[in-house]
Amino acid sequence: MDLNIGGSTVAAAISDATGTQRAKLREMYNIMGDLGDVAQSCRQNQSMLRPPPALRIRQVFSTLHQISKETGSGSGARKKALVLELIRACREKETKYIVRTLVQNMRIGATMGTMLPALAQAVVFHRSLPSDLPVDKAQASLKAKLQEAASAVVEAYNFLPNLDLLVPMLISEGTESLASTVRVSLGTPIKPMLAKITNGISEVVKRFQGKAFSCEYKYDGQRAQIHLQPDGSVRIFSRNGDDSTSRFPDVADIVRAAMQPQTSSFIIDAEVVAVNRENGNKLMAFQHLSTRERGTRDGGIINVQNIKVSVCVFLFDLMFANGELLVKNPLRKRRKCMQELFPNVRSGYFCYASEITVEAPDAQPDSETTLQRLTSFFEEALASSCEGLMGKSLDDDATYMASKRSDSWLKVKRDYVEGLHDTLDLVPIGAWHGNGRKAGWYSPYLLACYDPDREEYQSVCRVMSGFSDAFYKETKLFFSEGHLLPRKPVYYQTGEECDVWFSTKVVWEIAGADLTISPVHQAGIGLVHPTRGISMRFPRFISVRMDKIPETASSPSDIADLFNRQTRKLDIENPSTLGKQEGDSD
Repeated sequence: MDLNIGGSTVAAAISDATGTQRAKLREMYNIMGDLGDVAQSCRQNQSMLRPPPALRIRQVFSTLHQISKETGSGSGARKKALVLELIRACREKETKYIVRTLVQNMRIGATMGTMLPALAQAVVFHRSLPSDLPVDKAQASLKAKLQEAASAVVEAYNFLPNLDLLVPMLISEGTESLASTVRVSLGTPIKPMLAKITNGISEVVKRFQGKAFSCEYKYDGQRAQIHLQPDGSVRIFSRNGDDSTSRFPDVADIVRAAMQPQTSSFIIDAEVVAVNRENGNKLMAFQHLSTRERGTRDGGIINVQNIKVSVCVFLFDLMFANGELLVKNPLRKRRKCMQELFPNVRSGYFCYASEITVEAPDAQPDSETTLQRLTSFFEEALASSCEGLMGKSLDDDATYMASKRSDSWLKVKRDYVEGLHDTLDLVPIGAWHGNGRKAGWYSPYLLACYDPDREEYQSVCRVMSGFSDAFYKETKLFFSEGHLLPRKPVYYQTGEECDVWFSTKVVWEIAGADLTISPVHQAGIGLVHPTRGISMRFPRFISVRMDKIPETASSPSDIADLFNRQTRKLDIENPSTLGKQEGDSD
C-alpha cells in the first residue's frame, strides 16, 4: 500500500511540530542526509511541561492507513495534519523512526532476506513446547528445525508474497505444512521464475544434453503476470509485483477474448510487447511501450480510447487454472493446459511465444542439425526485433520455480553475438563531479551489483559512456532531490572514493567489452579470484530498467558466471596481466 506522501509534506509537519524554520531543516538535511535524524534532533531541542500520551501500534497503523486513503482537494493539508499528530505524540527515538516510516526509508539494512528467516525462527520458538533437555542440547536439536523452517518460509513467500496472508497462516499452522504444500492467492503475484545466462546456442544444447527442451523468442517488452479472479476481474502485475492493471485495460480485454468462456480463474506468465498493427503487427522496442500513459495514482484506469501504443500479449506459462495449482507440473504439461485454456489466438493481440522443440534424442552438442536449426531460429528472433532466445527444459526439473534463477531456464541474448555475452543490470551508488563540458553534472557514475546473501552492493565499474545531455540533467536533478547520502554506507563494498553517494533507487542496463579482475571493484570477491573482484571493461549505458528494483539487479554469481563463460579467457593468476587489464578497465 502506497502512502502517497511526499518528503515536503513530512518536512512541513516537522517544522510545525518542532518550531524549526524550513531553511534550518534544509540546512540540517544537507549535513545529516536523513529526514528522520533531522526530526529527532529538532525534537530533542524541545522542552515540554509533560510527555505526551504513549503512542500505540494500533494508533500508528490506523493513521498510516488513513494517510494512504486521503485523495482529492485538500488531501495535502489533511495528510500534513495526520503526520503532525503522529510527530507530536512521539517520545524518545520514536520521532526518527516514525519519520523514516513516512518517507519509506528505514535505513536499518534489513531486507526480506533477513526478515523471512527471522519470522520463521520466531514462529518455531512461539510454537515449541518447553523441553526438559539441557539448554545446549535443546539448542542443538532446534538448529536443524530452524534452518528447515527458514527455507520453508522463504519458499512459501515466493509463491505467496503477502505477509497479511502468510503470517496468520504461520501462527495458526506453523512451518511444517509449508514444506509439503504450495499456496497461492489470486490477486497476489507469484515471484517470477528467472533464467540463467549462457554464451550461445551451443552452450544451451550442451547444458540440456539428453533432455527435451524448447527455445522461445525472448521478447523486448514488459513481463506481466495476469490473474483472472472468480468475480471475473483481471489483475495485471509487473515483474516486481506492482499492480499495472490501470495501465493496461486493453490487456484485460485481450485475455478475456482469448480464453475459454467457461474459465473461472487463472494465473499466467506473459510478455506485453508494443506492436504496430498498421505495419503488419511489427514488434516495437521496449522504449515504445514505456511511453504509454500510466494511469492515475489513486488507481484510476486510463481510457482505452486514449491509448496510442498498441500491445500484443505473448503467453509463455500457466501456473494456476480453474482452481488447480500447476506449478509442480512439468512445462510440457503446463503448455498443454495453456493451449486448452486459451484457444483464441489473434495476431497482433494475443499469441503464444514463438518456439521450437528439441526432443531428448536430438539434444546432443555434436548434432549439426540441431545446432543449425537453433541458430537459424535465433537469427529469426533477432530479425523480429526480439532480444534473443529462452531455452526451457520440458520434462526434467521443469517445474515453475518462483524467484529462482534455475538451470531449467537459460537465456541467449542479442549481446552474445557482440563482445560481452550479456548486459548487466547494475545500480548507481555514487558519482564524481563532472569536468569540462560535463561540469555541473555527475560523471562518471559508480555502478554496483547486489549480493542477496550478504545484503550489500558491490561495485563493478565506472560508467561515463552512453548518456545523453538530457539524461545527465535528469539524473543530476533526480539524485539531488532527496537521494544523496552524507557518507558511504557500510553495505557499499568498493575501493572507490566517490564525491557523492546515492541511495539505491534505480537499475541501469550496462553493456561492455568483457569482464576482468579488479583490485578496486569488489563484485564477487572469492568467486573467480581469492582477493579481487570482477569489473567490466569499456562499460556503456544502454537504458533504465523500469521493470527492476535494486534488489533484483545482477548478482555477483551472475557476473562470475559471465566471466567464466566469456570467449576471451583471462589469466587471473598473472599479476602483470591483472595490472595491465585493470589499467584500461574504465
